[in-house]
Amino acid sequence: MNQILCKSSIHMDLVSEKYLKIKIFKCLFYVLLIISAILSIYYIYFRYDLYRTEKLSKKILNDYNITSIYNFDTENSFNQFSNNSLINNSFDVSSHVIGILEIRKINIKYPILSDIDANFLKLSPCKFCGPMPNEIGNLCIAAHNYKNGTFFSNLSNLNNGDIITIYDIAGGMKNYVVYKTYTTSANDIDCINQNTNNKRFVTLITCDNVDNHFRTIVKAKEY
Repeated sequence: MNQILCKSSIHMDLVSEKYLKIKIFKCLFYVLLIISAILSIYYIYFRYDLYRTEKLSKKILNDYNITSIYNFDTENSFNQFSNNSLINNSFDVSSHVIGILEIRKINIKYPILSDIDANFLKLSPCKFCGPMPNEIGNLCIAAHNYKNGTFFSNLSNLNNGDIITIYDIAGGMKNYVVYKTYTTSANDIDCINQNTNNKRFVTLITCDNVDNHFRTIVKAKEY
């Protein structure tokens, strides 16, 4: 009799353990399902946000009208875009466009904004330091690396000899030839040196594709 009770008890314990494992697996499954849903929603929102900022940047570029700035009529060459072009519907950026950056090798063309802050960087490349576009000195331009082909995502694909074109608000256009590309730490500020011996240079800066603690640098000089 005791043997039968013992076997029955063991059987019940096994059944209970089995149901407990099933419950644990179910809980883990639902937790993973919720995490996957949250990550999916975040990814969709992130992609939408990138699409929205890219669309805003292209609108500014179109409104800025590249055919108007590339002429020698300096009184009319700066065609400011509509006051309806807003970032986050909170402020107008028309007075902050100082030129246009074009790199055909990686198929990008963006307005250059005069100030660098979190809102402007979401919208377009920004002047980090240096002179105005196409003036004597080292114009340093920074932009995000979203690793999706937009902004400076493909900056590492540039090689020596590639051409960077800068349009300025005075109606001028200059080509700059890449002569140096490298990766360095975020604390390295040698690339923004303004000792240019009265020549024109452009320095492009973005986060490294692998490690955000490093920066991808592309340096170019007047062609």
